[in-house]
Amino acid sequence: MNKDMKMDFTRTCFWCGVETMETCEDCGLVGVCGENHRHIHRPSGTCLPFSVQHSDEKGRLLIAVRDIKPYQIVLTDRPAAVGPFPSTCLECAAGLPEPSYLCSGCHLPLCGEGCEEGERHKIECKLLQKTGGGGKEVEGDMSAAVGVIRILDNIRNNPDVMEMVLRLMDHLEERRKEDIWSDVTEHLIPFVTSLGYEDVAPELLEKIVGIIRTNSVKWSAGSGKIQGYAVCPVYAVLNHSCVNNTVDTQTQEGEIMVRATMVIKQGEEIFTQYRGPTQGNILRRQQFLDYWKFCCNCARCSDPSELGTMASAGRCDECGGTVLPVSSAMSCDWACGGCGRLETEEKMVATVTRLQMCLDSFLPSQSPEAWETLLTEFQAEVHEDHFLCMSIKRVLLAMYGGREGYRLEQLPRHLIDRKIELCRNYISIFSRLEPGFRQWRGEVLEELVGPLTVSMNQDMENNNLTKMEYMMKIKEIVGLVKEAAKCRQFEESNIAEKGLYKALAQSFNT
Repeated sequence: MNKDMKMDFTRTCFWCGVETMETCEDCGLVGVCGENHRHIHRPSGTCLPFSVQHSDEKGRLLIAVRDIKPYQIVLTDRPAAVGPFPSTCLECAAGLPEPSYLCSGCHLPLCGEGCEEGERHKIECKLLQKTGGGGKEVEGDMSAAVGVIRILDNIRNNPDVMEMVLRLMDHLEERRKEDIWSDVTEHLIPFVTSLGYEDVAPELLEKIVGIIRTNSVKWSAGSGKIQGYAVCPVYAVLNHSCVNNTVDTQTQEGEIMVRATMVIKQGEEIFTQYRGPTQGNILRRQQFLDYWKFCCNCARCSDPSELGTMASAGRCDECGGTVLPVSSAMSCDWACGGCGRLETEEKMVATVTRLQMCLDSFLPSQSPEAWETLLTEFQAEVHEDHFLCMSIKRVLLAMYGGREGYRLEQLPRHLIDRKIELCRNYISIFSRLEPGFRQWRGEVLEELVGPLTVSMNQDMENNNLTKMEYMMKIKEIVGLVKEAAKCRQFEESNIAEKGLYKALAQSFNT
């Protein structure tokens, strides 16, 4: 199609795809078939710039109906339900005490009396009291049954929500092959049915469980504390790409907001990301298949070198060359680019698993010298930019300039230069894996500004810079500060991958 031609999204409803003669009167870019779908398109006085299209390969996908600039909102959504994780309070998600406190009304486990009247828990509590189910026990995972009950309660009372939820992927065909699915059919479904849902077909209950497991996200509602998992039916239509073009934020008002991190041109697909960029394909690709039942074939997963970053590459035992998968297949041998020596996938995974365990057990309070030694040891077995090495570099670039005894004003010049080198390397690698304005990029740019400024001033004092070179460095630093400010506008809701860095930050005070 000619790049100057504009695509027409007005002939069918942007959400359900039925033919319609009605176009959004506010933006004029999409068709809408009725008031319910108009509200999805314009939830709070602003038209959302996407249309749901269909692909034989992917099913439903979101396409930009106009050019979308960085920071612009792509969509907003609210959970159809928030369910609890196992061994947590059904209301506040705190860990359960030993022994658990049992709700006086329904006898389900809570953290204490204060959560008995909570908004979330009252759904299953009232149901169990009404049906005489208080005190009933379900073999297996009670939290999973509660999640299904909360979804059922919402869709029974809200037909619009029912339509959105039941259109989501469930991957039942694959999930029914799992050993754990017998817990669903033999325990969860009979329990839920006994609570007044005898009119709900077991197949529908299975579908709801499949929808939850395929589409739910960790939910914190902007609190920084995981409150459970949520099914957000509009957000769930977004497909995954490891090299995505949006970021999602959970707000304290209970919404999930998706914004563009780069320019998304009209007609391009809008992607989210199920896993952050820090883990290599050697582990992450199998997780997509295990948890979400699909093989990712994005640009990163289709390239054995992971866009040239070598994020999973090993070192050859014979010649020290770079060892990569021989193809982009889910399972294949690995080969050295130097001598051609073949290695099995099992050996490569075993090496990464062993090194990951070593990294996980390494105390953040260790000195920068100890971390540098660990990095050298890892680089003898895997590529210098392997994802595990990059995790160590992320720690080091924060230590230099952040820990007592290693503050910027205390660092010798070679360590200032080392911090600059680490920052530039990290930005170079992850800008390919996760391009656009990102919170991590803002953080590392801020780490880079300090040592660049110190080194510039030192060079100027020692007459190692001309006036023109000095002005060029100032211009670079100002540019980095501005870019970092733009990146930091995004508040990431995913805190799962920040545990190591949080522990590191705490260790700076030791």
